Amino acid sequence: MIGLLLALSLAHAQVPADVLQKVDAVRNPAESYRMDVKVVSSDESEPAQFQVFLKGNDKTLVKVLGPRKNLGRNMLMLGENMWVYIPNLKRAVRVSLSQKLTGQAANGDISRMRWHGDYTATMESQDKTSWKLHLKSTKRGLTYDQLRVWVEKKTFHPLKAHFLTVSGKIVKEAEYTDYKMLIGKKRPTRIRIIDNLDKNKTSDIVVEGMTAQTSPDALFTERSLE
Repeated sequence: MIGLLLALSLAHAQVPADVLQKVDAVRNPAESYRMDVKVVSSDESEPAQFQVFLKGNDKTLVKVLGPRKNLGRNMLMLGENMWVYIPNLKRAVRVSLSQKLTGQAANGDISRMRWHGDYTATMESQDKTSWKLHLKSTKRGLTYDQLRVWVEKKTFHPLKAHFLTVSGKIVKEAEYTDYKMLIGKKRPTRIRIIDNLDKNKTSDIVVEGMTAQTSPDALFTERSLE
């Protein structure tokens, strides 16, 4: 009996990590893929448009397609390091994943889409339909130090999240909606990010398309920023 209880306890301990992996599988269609993304912000006069190339959890190239004033300010993420190309200077400068991209969206909100491997997951609570996970960063330089994520049990769909500081203060909230079939699975195509201090300040990250494709490592170099 003791052995059985121990086995059940160990199995339960693995659930949060397993859940997080399955959530990532919902948000990410392949090891290497491309996304067409629009970000509509309450405090910006026009949407921002991006083409995002992702490979694994540590390589991302972000091409800026609009607005015109931001053309050429392409971004490259390698590991937890990120650079943005400044056309006027004709060189790339270091930025952080947590820095503002546009509106309430940070650089890492579109460049680093996987949580498993970046965060350790623990189960805070659950009910009949969802789990509430607490995620704590395992690396320095990530977009957020901690997250609290609600996941639908039946589908492993992320429903909402709180983005937290080291001390546990909520800085932003996110809602994952508009699930559509993309590359063989229903995935959230709209992430609404809400400023916790001013709920009227929002940014909607809208995924307009996803394509599974193999991108060569040579794409993820500073030369591709120009």
